[in-house]
Amino acid sequence: MPVNVLMPVITHEGEDAVVTAWFVDEGGSCTEGQLLAEVQAEKVSDEVTAPGTGLVVDRVAINDPVHQGSPICRIVEKAGQSPRVEPAPAAAPPRDPSTHVIASPAAKRVARELGVDLASVRGSGPGGRVTEDDVRAAATPAGETMVGLRAAIARNMRKSHAETAPVTLFSTATLGASKPDRLTARIVKAVAEVLASHPHLNGRRNGDSFEPADTAQISLAIQTSAGLVAPVVRNAASRSIEDVAADIASLAERAEARGLTADDFEGGTFSVSNLGSYGIDGFTPIINLPQVAILGVGAARAVPTVADDGSVSVGYQLALSLTFDHAFVDGAPAAEFLSQVVNALRA
Repeated sequence: MPVNVLMPVITHEGEDAVVTAWFVDEGGSCTEGQLLAEVQAEKVSDEVTAPGTGLVVDRVAINDPVHQGSPICRIVEKAGQSPRVEPAPAAAPPRDPSTHVIASPAAKRVARELGVDLASVRGSGPGGRVTEDDVRAAATPAGETMVGLRAAIARNMRKSHAETAPVTLFSTATLGASKPDRLTARIVKAVAEVLASHPHLNGRRNGDSFEPADTAQISLAIQTSAGLVAPVVRNAASRSIEDVAADIASLAERAEARGLTADDFEGGTFSVSNLGSYGIDGFTPIINLPQVAILGVGAARAVPTVADDGSVSVGYQLALSLTFDHAFVDGAPAAEFLSQVVNALRA
C-alpha cells in the first residue's frame, strides 16, 4: 500500500519548508530507515528517513515550498501502483468568485492571501492553468523573484504585517560613563526580568486570544551568513549575565554552522533584535508571530549628559524601540514596560 512521506513539522505546522537535497532518485528504491532527503524551514535543517521499503515516487522539487506536515513524496511497492494519495483538507475553502479562470486550488488560495487578481495572471500550466508559482510571481515586483527559503521567510514576514496592528514606541536608556560589556546579555536578562510583571506582553497568541507564559523565554535575532534566525535564550531572568552571554555566544556559533535544531526555536514568548553593532540608532522591528511584541536595540553612543547640578560629562545612551500588536496590548501598559526596561538598564 502506498505510504505518504511527510514534510516534518520543524517550526509550526502549516508553515512552509523546502527540500534542499534528495538522496534517492525518482523511482529509486529505498529501505526502511534510509535517508531520503534533507529539508529546511527558515534556517532550521532536518532529515527525512523512509518509513517503509519500496520505490520513491512523486518527489517534490528542490526549493519548492511545501506545508510542514504535507507529503513530499510517496513510497510504493511497484511503479504505477496507484494515484497520488493526498491528505483530506481540514475544511472546504471558500468559493472563489473568479470561476472563469482556470487555476489550481493552491493558486486560488494564494491569490486571496496576496490580493492578486487571477484574471490578470498568465497561467503556465497545461491549457493555460494558473499555478501557485504564477500567482506568487505576479505578486512579486520584476527583478525581485524569490524562491525557496527566501520566499518562505518573505511570506512569514508578510503574514506578520497582515495579521497584526503594529505600533512602535521609542525611548533611550542612559548606560553610564562607559559602555557596559556583555550588553546584549544584559538587555536580554533585563527584558526577561521586567516581563515577569507584564504578562500581557509575555506569551503567544492563539487566534484571537492570548496565552500568557509563566516564564519569559527570549527569542534573540542572530544574523548569520545564511540569513536571520531567532533561537531562544531560556530562563534569562534567573541566570547570571555571564551565563546568558555564554548561551548567546553558543547559539550564535551553532547558528552560523547551521547546527541549530527545532528545539532551539521552541517556546519563545518575546523577541529582542539588536542592530546596534551596525550603527543603527533606531528601527521598527517586525513582530515574530505568534508572539505579540519585540524590542529593537540600536547603537550605544557616547553623548554629552547634564547632571542635576548642571555639570556636563560624557556618557553612553542606547536607543530602544518596542513594537507591539495593538490588537492585544494597549499603548499605556506597553509604554510602562519600555520605561521599566530603560530603568533596569540605567547605570
